[in-house]
Amino acid sequence: MDMTLERTIRDRMEIEKARKAPPPEAVAVPPIPTARYTDPAFFQLERERIFARSWLFAGHESEWPEPGSYRQFTRSGAPIVVVRGDDGILRAFYNACRHRGAPVTRDECGTARRLTCQYHSWSYATDGELKAVPDARSFAGLDTGELGLVPVRCETWDGWVFVSEDRRAEPLLDFLGPIGEQMREINGPAMRLVGTKVHRLDCNWKLMVDAFLEVYHVRTVHPDNAALLYDDQSVTVAMLPNGNSRLTVEKREELRDFPMVSPEFDNPAVGTLWRQTSTSYGIFPNLVVPMDTGAFTFLCMWPVDVDTTELELRWYAPAWPGDDVPNDHVERMALFETVMAQDTANMAPIQASVSSPGARPFQIGWHERLIHHFQRAVDIAIGPEDLPQGSAVSDALDGFVEPA
Repeated sequence: MDMTLERTIRDRMEIEKARKAPPPEAVAVPPIPTARYTDPAFFQLERERIFARSWLFAGHESEWPEPGSYRQFTRSGAPIVVVRGDDGILRAFYNACRHRGAPVTRDECGTARRLTCQYHSWSYATDGELKAVPDARSFAGLDTGELGLVPVRCETWDGWVFVSEDRRAEPLLDFLGPIGEQMREINGPAMRLVGTKVHRLDCNWKLMVDAFLEVYHVRTVHPDNAALLYDDQSVTVAMLPNGNSRLTVEKREELRDFPMVSPEFDNPAVGTLWRQTSTSYGIFPNLVVPMDTGAFTFLCMWPVDVDTTELELRWYAPAWPGDDVPNDHVERMALFETVMAQDTANMAPIQASVSSPGARPFQIGWHERLIHHFQRAVDIAIGPEDLPQGSAVSDALDGFVEPA
């Protein structure tokens, strides 16, 4: 990590631990209307203008290990298949044959020399080119060169794979801004998938995102685990461009240099700051990555409907030999599940409250300002002029966005 940035973060943590009142730069955070979490019209706008247009996390490049490896991706709302070409390049296409729209693969994942529609057997190369049309004699003027699979934006950054249905979306690295460089310290290309877990929750997706953008709840919700490890008074945050963010909280002094991973499974690429803290990155719209020296998770909040969310945890760790997942990683996943159970238990009751006649706008603190930053990015992505009346958040914190 850049030493100037590391020094800045450490200095901020010391200031946070010492202060007895809001810092001089703090302002009152404008309230957040609760209709944002309950209005079906607001949710429909999110589906159309956020999830159908944003860069969305699809996995790690190692999950497509060889030419012809493919995986379906449907989280944006459309059927998409991501496939590694014979040239080694990862590409994404709509999973729809150009003949009559049937999927060119029905399996969630696999390996194929060609992607072949199971309706009429039109087949496509791994670069999307139409290669074979049964009974082509019956198609007058057929131009196979113009009938390849319809492409979807697919870009890889440091081993991590993202897709976007928006052909005009800015390049992934430009969107990530400083995160693209700061997260390189975990050596993404050397990672491997450990496992996945999906929790179906009775809440709006933004409530779950909000929960991972602050540590104010740690002492109350996690008294027997996270609160014993982290000093929530040290938390320092950065509102980064495009709704992205960084949150750093220091480990308690007696545990700051205690190894949390056995030497065999430690990631040597991770520097001292990340070892002595918990640093997580929020990547708009729905991804939170709490980095670690061993197995760590990409947390994705996927909307199902206005009050239902799938929380997907995708675990990664430095690659290990063999097929069996090391017990160190299995134990870490199990421990994290106890923390998740405490977090997710809050979600349905909160959703019920914000949906009730007693719901009032959220009044959050300066230390929770990443929530407002995220919610403001939601508005910008939708278009403030098109938001349902009374649902917008203020632009009062826009001037606090940092370049790094």
